[in-house]
Amino acid sequence: MAGRSINVSLTPEMRASIDARVQSGQYGDVSDVIRAGLRALAREEMVAGYREFQKIMSKLPQEPITSEIEQEVAEAVRQLRSTEQRTRRK
Repeated sequence: MAGRSINVSLTPEMRASIDARVQSGQYGDVSDVIRAGLRALAREEMVAGYREFQKIMSKLPQEPITSEIEQEVAEAVRQLRSTEQRTRRK
């Protein structure tokens, strides 16, 4: 995979960890190790985002939405829009 080269400063421990992975044959070269690390970071961030989503969803009401609730929400939206329109006209 051809790409643009960049320079990155690493601690001696990080460099040794990369070199050990390449020497073990687990990875073909330093770039393979870095790419694998970036993929792992992306997965970790995705999991964190999913956990935050679950946390938010757990706080939502669990009862089913009735037609009365739908009507209340629709009325609240209409009132907000009406207020916004009056505010813009001023």
